[in-house]
Amino acid sequence: MIWRLAVGLALLAAPLWAETDGLDEATIRPDDRSVTERLLARAGFGELQKSYALIVGVSDFDEFTDLPTAKDPLRMRDYLVDEAGFDHVHILTGDKVTKDRLEELMLDDFRQLVGRNDRFLFYWSGHGETLGQGPGARGFLPLKTSRKGRFSTMVSMDDIADWDSYIIAHQVLYLMDSCFSGLVGSAPQSDLADITRAQLGGPARHVITAGRADEQTIAVDQLGGSVFTHALLNGLRGAADATNALGKDNLVSVGELKSYLGQEVTRLRTRFGWQRSITPQIRDLTGSDGAFFFPVPAAFAPEEDNPEPDPPVSDGVAEMQQALIDLGYDTGGVTGVLNLRTQVALVLFQRDQGLEETGQADDVTRRAIIAALAGLAQPQGDGDVSEEDSLPETVMAIERTERAAIEPATPAPLPPQDIRVRPCETCPELIRVPGGTMAYGPRPVDDPIPSITEQVAPFFISTTEVTIGQFRAYAEDTGVAFVDGKTSEGPSCFDWQEGDKLRKTAQAFNQGSDLSSDHPVSCVSRRDAMGYVDWLNEQTDGPRYRLPTEAEFELLLERQLKYRIAEEGFNRDLNNDADVVCALGNFGDATSQFSWRNQSCNDGNPGVALVASYPADANGLHDLAGNLWEWVADCWRGNLSLPRALEGCESGTLKGGSFDDPIKNAAPETRQPVPADRRQTNIGFRVARDLE
Repeated sequence: MIWRLAVGLALLAAPLWAETDGLDEATIRPDDRSVTERLLARAGFGELQKSYALIVGVSDFDEFTDLPTAKDPLRMRDYLVDEAGFDHVHILTGDKVTKDRLEELMLDDFRQLVGRNDRFLFYWSGHGETLGQGPGARGFLPLKTSRKGRFSTMVSMDDIADWDSYIIAHQVLYLMDSCFSGLVGSAPQSDLADITRAQLGGPARHVITAGRADEQTIAVDQLGGSVFTHALLNGLRGAADATNALGKDNLVSVGELKSYLGQEVTRLRTRFGWQRSITPQIRDLTGSDGAFFFPVPAAFAPEEDNPEPDPPVSDGVAEMQQALIDLGYDTGGVTGVLNLRTQVALVLFQRDQGLEETGQADDVTRRAIIAALAGLAQPQGDGDVSEEDSLPETVMAIERTERAAIEPATPAPLPPQDIRVRPCETCPELIRVPGGTMAYGPRPVDDPIPSITEQVAPFFISTTEVTIGQFRAYAEDTGVAFVDGKTSEGPSCFDWQEGDKLRKTAQAFNQGSDLSSDHPVSCVSRRDAMGYVDWLNEQTDGPRYRLPTEAEFELLLERQLKYRIAEEGFNRDLNNDADVVCALGNFGDATSQFSWRNQSCNDGNPGVALVASYPADANGLHDLAGNLWEWVADCWRGNLSLPRALEGCESGTLKGGSFDDPIKNAAPETRQPVPADRRQTNIGFRVARDLE
């Protein structure tokens, strides 16, 4: 457990933050190349990607002694967000910390979000209790309402071990600012402080606790909270790197951190007159080949006045990378940069084709790629098909790149025949759009499928996002309140607050907001959207309403982008054509409140805009890119070669980007997973319908 150590008159000082209701909110960076990804790449660990964290703190108890540690979870969150650059940090404190909520976050949210190349950190601040003695002892974590001696009211370390089994991250670390024995896992087989730099990036799963069962850690007002968390943050900022077996390499491994914590906690308890020992403990949850580590942010962040230049971009490289991916070669993604992985892919392709293994995209190699792709092409439909119509898009993209220097720009595609319908007075207007063959955008590099294409049939889709007025007609007709599926009032939607943080402060489908009926409805979950779809089907005859599929949505986004390229000379490098993107849709421009806003253009809307505020695309659709992320019919699948599911989604799929997104999220291939019951102020939807 943690014990309060009063220093001077510190007993008179009240905490600056009171746990009345607690926090349940997430800080999420936009879907861009993450800060930690860049930081890890600069540190030499480019295979590791996003970093996620769950921060939990309980300092106010019904039956246990209250703790002066209310600020510790906030300090840990702020470090991870502002300094360590974590991509997704969820904080849960006070009354909000329940077994059910923890299980929901671990099994439903983080299980879906955290990938195999990601990192996950779990931090707990609070009391610790032990049941039993010796090898059979078990550790428990009391909640606010937990009763003394009633261990069933607490979270056990076995609970945490069970939740951990659902997290597939490459590296996982549990930091427990509490004392108990009966830890899950086993003592490390080797000294983690002596691990080599080459081993650091290996898979790792560790638990560090503040002390043993018979020890009491201390909190000191002068330190702002727990001695353990104070030492922890100092160590992560670089102090733990000063005295380690590797020398000062600006990387703090979990072994170095544990060693530093032992020394620093001892120094601090002696300084403040605490005579009892405090011994931080470390355990491995599984056999770990590596060790969770933290790059020291100040050592690897680029200098503001002298930013590291981006690698040179070669003309046609992006198209060539996509072509190689379609042929089954691993380029590491579509980056537009002729990097080492792309050169290796070129060598393998050249070897398979019997060409000189140069690793360069010379003319002979380009022609061979085009020929190989043409061999995969299959004409669609009946009648005469031109040679170009039968080629995959990647072939035509390469050929267009090579012809661009000698041929004028191709004319803009003609808009489809304008057929619009409105099946009922309150129904969204639908427009008929042509189908086509689409190839999904960049896929995971371990995707074994050489080419993923889909034939999309013509269909109807609403010309704008569903509006507040249209959704209100449904809500009033059915009497559904849509506040967490209950009739009670209260916030259930995450909205942006000061400091680029999302907090549950808004009501479902914009109730109580000052937005007009012609604004797009947001603060609706995928389940809310499906309820509206079911209601539309009850009001009308004919083909059933549905959400557009991911393939349909991406096909329309790609078609819109090509239309802009042909019509306005728009470059696919979205950041270099920000002014055109601002004309295209509502993204995070110079008027936005967000720290990642793009200063190079102004779309005139700092937040969500009225529907149809921007020009229609070639299909007659408004706001397909920007304004709001939109739910599509597909359940989330991280690998697009996996079977599609349209029902029973734990997490849904979002497309299109929103008013708060970086402009590069206008790219058609951009996609996001979100829990199906999540309501957020930047998420809406539109509806679709088959032709018959």
